Amino acid sequence: MAHAPLNAAEEARRPDPAGPQRRLTELALGAAWLVGLAAALQIVSVLLSSSPLAAALGGAVVADVVAARAGVQWTDPLEPDGPGRRARIARRVGLGAALGALAVLITLGVSAVLGWATVEAGAPSASLGFALARSIALAVRDELLLTGIPFAAAARAGLSPRPALVFSALAHGAALGLAPGASPSSFALATALGALAAALFLRARGVFAAVAVHASFTSLAGAGLRGALLDATWTHGALATGTQAFGRPAWLGAAVLAILAALTLRAGARQPDRPAR
Repeated sequence: MAHAPLNAAEEARRPDPAGPQRRLTELALGAAWLVGLAAALQIVSVLLSSSPLAAALGGAVVADVVAARAGVQWTDPLEPDGPGRRARIARRVGLGAALGALAVLITLGVSAVLGWATVEAGAPSASLGFALARSIALAVRDELLLTGIPFAAAARAGLSPRPALVFSALAHGAALGLAPGASPSSFALATALGALAAALFLRARGVFAAVAVHASFTSLAGAGLRGALLDATWTHGALATGTQAFGRPAWLGAAVLAILAALTLRAGARQPDRPAR
């Protein structure tokens, strides 16, 4: 006996047998791209280990090429390309840089008030430029790998971006947690920075803001507080980059970053940038 054809509503509710299989396939491909790119970046790091800046720049180039093949795009492909595009990108970069600097300055200010640190004026030099260039290159590498690929895989699988955000944040922490000398507080700091970068990736339509917040935070918390801009002396732990962050300031920095990430997400669904005048 022939069955009556389904109407549109019934067809929409009908389970799609290929749906779960397609999602698993896309997620598996995303995981393969992530692992493969991580391996390639490790090889680049070893080959160029004699020059930290060259290793960072080489890693950024490799990450950009491979991530593009994995479907990662620097801007939302649905965003119209026309007048004002550069201004919109500049605003996103500025937003990310401002949030990264704000997180460092809030943490440093509270730490100084609580007696965890003393702060003096630094002496800027040419080394700050090299440190900033390296921070940007590392931010490009990490955000394409740890943020861009998870979001691209989730989009192809038809999943909500929230699981990709959680995975991306934890991946930032895990990448540091495997390094010698990592502590629970440095893991929390890296995870919270990843959460803010992922939130900006989601809300600011692409990689630019995520790279900017990562580079801003790491360059200021690193060379910026070691005399390049300010000279911070820590008495209880330290706010720094990587495994050098530990103790109360690192926990405080993680909390500040997490709050900024929550506020970024709370801003609501993606809002279109104001058109350039």
